[in-house]
Amino acid sequence: MASEWVYDLRGKEVVFTGKIEGYSEAELTEIDLKMGAARVKDWVNKSSTDVLVRGWSSHWKYGNFGKKEKQTAELQKAGHHIQIIDTDGFFGLRSSLPAPALKPNVPDAPARAHAAAGGLAGAPYRAGTFAGPLQGDGEHYRDPDIMERGLKAHSATQDKLADLLGRHGLTPLSPFDKKCNFDLAWHSADGTVGLAEVKSNTEGNEVFQVRHGLGQVLDYGQRMKDRGFRPKLFLVLETKPRDATHWKSLCAEH
Repeated sequence: MASEWVYDLRGKEVVFTGKIEGYSEAELTEIDLKMGAARVKDWVNKSSTDVLVRGWSSHWKYGNFGKKEKQTAELQKAGHHIQIIDTDGFFGLRSSLPAPALKPNVPDAPARAHAAAGGLAGAPYRAGTFAGPLQGDGEHYRDPDIMERGLKAHSATQDKLADLLGRHGLTPLSPFDKKCNFDLAWHSADGTVGLAEVKSNTEGNEVFQVRHGLGQVLDYGQRMKDRGFRPKLFLVLETKPRDATHWKSLCAEH
C-alpha cells in the first residue's frame, strides 16, 4: 500500500502521465536523473515503477486522468508500492520538500486543502535536514566555511526545538510547500498552529538574520491564515541576541 508522502526519487523508477507545461520529456528526464532517479519509463510496470508524476492532458481517456493512472490505482489496490504525485510535489522534491501523495483519480492533493477541508499544516518532521557538508552546484558561489557553519548551526537549533516540542507532547512538522517553507510547525491544544523560523546568528550578522527571519515568519503566517489555519509565530535564534530588548519589543508589537 502506498504511503502518504514521497521524500525523494533516489533509486526510483519514475513515470510521467500527461504533460508539464514548459518542459520537454528530455528535460524532465534530466531533472529526474539529477535527483537520483534510477530510470524514467514511458509505461507503468507493477514490479518496478515507484512514482507516477501527474501532469495534464486534454486527451486523457477518463477526464481527469488517463490509462497510466488507472493502472496505478489498480496496482495500489493490489498492494503495490507505487505512489502518485503532482507537478508541485515533483518540483518541491528539488528543494528537499516532501511531495504529498495523491489519491488515484482525484484532481488535488488532500494535504494542500483548506484547513476546514482537512488540509495539513505540514509533513512529518525530518531531523538533521542540513547537517551534512555542503556540495556546490557549479552555478552559485558562497563562502563554504560560512555557509556550512550556518547550516549546521541552523540544523542543530531546529532539531533541539523539535526535541523540546516532543518532550512537551507536541508533534513537530516540516514544510511541503515552497511558498510556505517554514522551518518547523506544530499543532497546539488550543487549535492554533505554531510556526517557527530558525536562524543561526553571530555578532556580525545578528541584525540581518533577525530582520530576515521576521520577514519570513510574517509571510508564512499570512499564507497559513489564507489556508484556514490560526498561526502563532516564533523566531528562534541559535543564541540570545545582543540587542534582545529591541527585538523582543518589536516582536511584541506583531
